[in-house]
Formats: sequence, C-alpha cells, structure tokens
Amino acid sequence: MLKYFIEFFGTFLLVSALGISGDPIAIGLILAAFIYIGADVTGGHFNPAVTLAAWAADEIPSSKISANIFSQLFGALTASAFVWWISGTTFVTQPDPSTTLSGFIAVEFIFSFFFILVFLYFIYPNRRRRNPIYGILAGGVLGACYYITEPYTGVGLNPALNLGYITADTINHGYSYYHLPVYLLTPLLGGLSAAFVHRKLST
Repeated sequence: MLKYFIEFFGTFLLVSALGISGDPIAIGLILAAFIYIGADVTGGHFNPAVTLAAWAADEIPSSKISANIFSQLFGALTASAFVWWISGTTFVTQPDPSTTLSGFIAVEFIFSFFFILVFLYFIYPNRRRRNPIYGILAGGVLGACYYITEPYTGVGLNPALNLGYITADTINHGYSYYHLPVYLLTPLLGGLSAAFVHRKLST
C-alpha cells in the first residue's frame, strides 16, 4: 500500500506545484526528490507514460501497471481540485493558439520520448542508481523539457497531469477538453518508443 501512496503523493505534489507556481525548476526539483524517495519502491514514475514505458521495457511486471496508473490519476485529480480550491480558479493546460495540430503532436511526442528515454536510462537497471545525482539529472531534464515545450503546447508530457486539470476545467465550464486526446495519447506513444530504444541500447 505504501508504494501506491508514494505514486499518489508524488503525482499530487508535481501537479500542485505546476498549478501553483508554473515554474519548471520547482517541478523538476520535486520530481528529483520523489525519485530518491520512490525509485527503489515503485520506480518513482508519477506519470502513466513512464509506467507504461517501464513495463514495455520489461523493467516492471504487468501486475504493477494498473495500480501505479490509478494512483497517479487519483493524485492528479486531487491536485487539480486542490489548486482550484486554494486559487479560486482552474488551471488550464492548452497549446498556444498559433500552434498547429501537427506541431502540437510533434512537440509532445519528441519531448515525451526524450524525457522518458532519459528517465529509463537513469533508473533502470538498478545499478545506475549508484550515481548519487541520478534523481537530480532526471528532474533537471523534465524541467528543461517544460521550459522548451510550454510556449508551444502548454504543459503536457504527463497524461495524468493533463487529465486532472482538463477535468477540473471542464467541470468549470471550460473547453480545454478539446486538446485531451493529444495530451493523453502522444506521451504514451512517446513512452512506448522510448522503451523500444531503451531495450535496444540495453542489449
């Protein structure tokens, strides 16, 4: 039960940090901290695309997928409600109006692929965790990816995060749900592609 609480609370803090501060450095540091806490317990994923990629790379068993992802989704939904409660408004994730659909998909895919490939490399196999800065490196890469992608795609790369905030926005009569398919599917495809490359590099 503890391992699923770690995935829930880590995702909750990541999503809350985004909605409260919008600062990629803060998000990256929180991810780094929770990777150190959770890497040996759950893998420290906090993102359904990472969990799916870890499974596809044969790093976690099928039995862990559903519980991990449920914990992440519940954490994101709870965080989006929390940010709504403390700020009085819902945080909206959506691409810049000038971003084309093809550009939206391309940026989400490329940077999801890159971040998840780096994550898999640092976390799996376990021997790489002997490097004491592996969590900082993974968190720093996520922060850098957000710095690059946010002007074009809003904040994505994590289906749980986007589902949480888009659900809250929809309840609050918003229309960001239009972008939900790209936010959900593209990181998952990027993660599967990263898992394929990770397996090739590990053989």
